[in-house]
Amino acid sequence: MPTDADQPIPVIFEISLFLIGLWLLYQLGFNRAFRARWLHTNHLPTWSIAPAEFAMYLLLLFTGGFIFQAALRTWLGEFIAKAGDRAGLEIMIYGTGLDGGALLGWLIFPLLRRGWHTDYGVAPPPETNAPPALPWSKALLYGAGTVALSLPVLAGLSFGWTFLLRKLGLPDDPQDSIAIFTNTKSPAVIFGMLVVACVLAPMMEELLFRAGIYRFCRQHLGRGVSLLISGILFGAIHLNWAGFVPLTILGVILAMVYEATGSIRVSIAAHAFFNLTSIAAILTGLTQ
Repeated sequence: MPTDADQPIPVIFEISLFLIGLWLLYQLGFNRAFRARWLHTNHLPTWSIAPAEFAMYLLLLFTGGFIFQAALRTWLGEFIAKAGDRAGLEIMIYGTGLDGGALLGWLIFPLLRRGWHTDYGVAPPPETNAPPALPWSKALLYGAGTVALSLPVLAGLSFGWTFLLRKLGLPDDPQDSIAIFTNTKSPAVIFGMLVVACVLAPMMEELLFRAGIYRFCRQHLGRGVSLLISGILFGAIHLNWAGFVPLTILGVILAMVYEATGSIRVSIAAHAFFNLTSIAAILTGLTQ
């Protein structure tokens, strides 16, 4: 359902965001105090969790997502197959099952962990060095700044990576969801897809990759290796050659922001804003 790409407001917004990102990159490169504030900090609370408990954390997220998505496929599969906007409905409904089920698994994890420790007569070790909870107002502001900063970086990487893929004869098609957003006609389905892409998916993926995988690896393997592992896994899970390198670097940026602020709210907000700006560019025709 794209509209005319000549609309001035989306164009001005995207250009303004890009210029703000260039300014932030300049500050990061030449302002020592700014760079030290964001790159040489560690506000992550210590996560005293055993490897077996972390495995249970991952298992609950994946199992919850699988069960809820499978249930929705069973209950609504026939209805979706006959719908006009079938592909959009699949993203909306099955995405809700996958992400919603994983979030439910995340909620269940501390309860099971507490029960696990209670069986041995002890309480789970508390987090230490935890910074004060960042208000959502600041988290949204920092998240928007993160997206602005990442746009010039990701745009350059995407251009170079696409060029390389074509030279190597590898597929450089965008993710299927881009075409689905473009072709979906129902406003209600588009709204549901937006909720999945900009609310549920950012929450689930940040709790998995940043609050889970990155934080656990950070305490055992150090920053550099952990950034690489969580970033590569984040890029790979989207199953798209064209997006692999840009999404890997986005995952690295989100992990660095999470560490700098100590708040998963910031990376969730940044992830949501990134998805929203990408979808807005699709729906307004700017990607063409």
